[in-house]
Amino acid sequence: MKYLKPVIALLLAALFAFGAAACVNGGGTDDPKTTAAPADTPTEVPAENPTEAPTEEPTPEVKKGFDLHFIDIGTGDGMLLVCDGEAMVIDSGNVGRGEKMVSYIKAQGVTELKYIMVTHGHADHVGGMPEIIEAFPFETMFINLEQRCTEKPFKNLLSIIEERKINTVNPEVGAVYTLGGGSFKVIGPLKDDPNNLNNCSICIKFTYGENTFLLCADISATVESQLLKSGEDLTADVFKADHHGSSAGNVKKFLSTVNPKYICMQVGTENKLGYPDKSTVKRLEQTGAEFYRNDVHGDVVMHSDGKTITVRTEKTPEAAEN
Repeated sequence: MKYLKPVIALLLAALFAFGAAACVNGGGTDDPKTTAAPADTPTEVPAENPTEAPTEEPTPEVKKGFDLHFIDIGTGDGMLLVCDGEAMVIDSGNVGRGEKMVSYIKAQGVTELKYIMVTHGHADHVGGMPEIIEAFPFETMFINLEQRCTEKPFKNLLSIIEERKINTVNPEVGAVYTLGGGSFKVIGPLKDDPNNLNNCSICIKFTYGENTFLLCADISATVESQLLKSGEDLTADVFKADHHGSSAGNVKKFLSTVNPKYICMQVGTENKLGYPDKSTVKRLEQTGAEFYRNDVHGDVVMHSDGKTITVRTEKTPEAAEN
């Protein structure tokens, strides 16, 4: 027994050491060659309805060129000028003609105007303005607010201008304004005529590229003479016959100086003043220019590409006679 106790102690110590070693190695239950499987790498799953980047609406293509529309609104002036996408109106015909002006302008795809021009206050030039002002936004109205006109349509227009606080400009002779790639120069009136409102008409010469257009509303031979003496270049490819073809203007010397290739007369089939005057028509025909009339051809459109002018009309002279 003396020697047995040490042996038993050694055996217990060995068993204790072995058990401790087993605990350190995980209790001896795992294969030491086995390693944990790596975690799965997440993969990106595409969305069923991916959101696309918003696309910009294409900008409408601007129609290049200049179109001068002589609108058939009876005896009176009513013109639409469209140049490289910008538009202006000159006069509006008589009372009751505004709806025709508005519908015609809208039919050309015009939704807004840059300018409105009132050449003078007579009813056959301003009567349709209320409808145009109501239908289209615009930047500036060219008008002489101080002109001596007592006609009701003009007074009505002045009231609308005041109520709406419309931006107005009385253009000075020599002033130049742009419309698209074109421009127009104010060449009249050169003098105030208290006895003749027609002679106070705003006169302009429009230029687009190599082509020119002379528009002088209702001036008489008196103002035509003033313009001839002014030194202003009056030559033009297109000429609007002055004052609806009345006997008061369109004198031979003035016409020969303008030397137009195309003429348009804004006159209706019936009017109380007997326009156009036969002798005036003869002088206009003798210029050799292509001669168009609203009472014969309906709406007349003269198009310029900056070099050449083409004309289209609503109806042919033969159709007008039937």
